[in-house]
Amino acid sequence: MMYNDNSNLAYDLSLFETDEDFERRKAEREKQKQERAKINVSQKKSIGRNGSVLAALAAVSFAAIIAFSLLYSKVQISDYTSLISETKSEIELTERENIRLNSVLDSMYTLDNVEKIASQDLGLQKTQSSQISFIALNTEEMTEVAPPDENIFVSIQNWFNGILEYLGFKQ
Repeated sequence: MMYNDNSNLAYDLSLFETDEDFERRKAEREKQKQERAKINVSQKKSIGRNGSVLAALAAVSFAAIIAFSLLYSKVQISDYTSLISETKSEIELTERENIRLNSVLDSMYTLDNVEKIASQDLGLQKTQSSQISFIALNTEEMTEVAPPDENIFVSIQNWFNGILEYLGFKQ
């Protein structure tokens, strides 16, 4: 016989097993496969259930937060709207009061009212024609001219005195 270089050097030990060993190992392998399948399925179910529960809780929480935020913003808008309307009504009331007070003030400063206060409260009377006196003033304009300097030597002396005063020698 010829040597086969392409063959596997490992021996197939299953050829030497008895039927009982083969059946026992086959049963053990089946049992291990079933246990692994149960573990994988239970892990997948628990992970899937826990993940879906967490996702559902997160979605419900997010929806509740959004709903609360919208409701809170509507309440704030309502509060600010009522505050604006109250302030507008106060402004209108103040403007009406201002108009009323201005009309009262205008009525106080009429000529008849001033005359009445002057005569009753201050004791003043209207002037009589006999109380009026006129003063005549001279309306002509008058100008005085200074006499001119008499000679050139006086002008030079005045100029020289001005220079000395400027320099601080003369007071």
